[in-house]
Amino acid sequence: MRQAGILIVLLFGFLTVKGQSPFHVGVKFGTQYSSLIYRFDQVFDESQVSNYHAGAFARVSLGRVYLQPEAYFNTKGGIIDEFNYLSIDDPGYFEDFRYQTVDIPILLGYHLVHQANFNIRFYGGPVLSYITVEPLIRNVSDLSIDDLKDNYIGLQLGVGFDVWFVTIDARMESAFNIFIEGSQYSAANRVFLLSAGIKLF
Repeated sequence: MRQAGILIVLLFGFLTVKGQSPFHVGVKFGTQYSSLIYRFDQVFDESQVSNYHAGAFARVSLGRVYLQPEAYFNTKGGIIDEFNYLSIDDPGYFEDFRYQTVDIPILLGYHLVHQANFNIRFYGGPVLSYITVEPLIRNVSDLSIDDLKDNYIGLQLGVGFDVWFVTIDARMESAFNIFIEGSQYSAANRVFLLSAGIKLF
């Protein structure tokens, strides 16, 4: 019984020291909702699909300010849905447009509450998205994969909190046009991400 008590004290002491460390590395995973806001023939639309993401993060704290680079695998996109109201025989098309990326955000944050084993924070910064798997297009015959950029930059803003070694985040991502200049398509991704992470050290 005494040994169990000593182990509990040592565990809490370890967690306290780890919570006070200015440097952390961890893994994260979560869910997201991705909206594709596009323009085709002057028609604007927005549809939403849900996906998952997983990766890793590092955090360097300088008092209440911290820097947090991340890298994770993600799937984004939306639904291109165009109806032809002038023809019953040709109702239009429906395309589930999804592509996979490696996302690298560089986030600068501030701790609103900054305690050893609990904090509340907000943050923001740029995110660079590299497209690793392009969408398979079946229905939109005039949309070429060559029109999709290999990489693009967006912006993330979010809030989060940590309890011991567990970290929870909710953020919005706004990317600009994901198609090259000169394409007849113009689309931007809007992504809401909810994730949980574990600080490994």
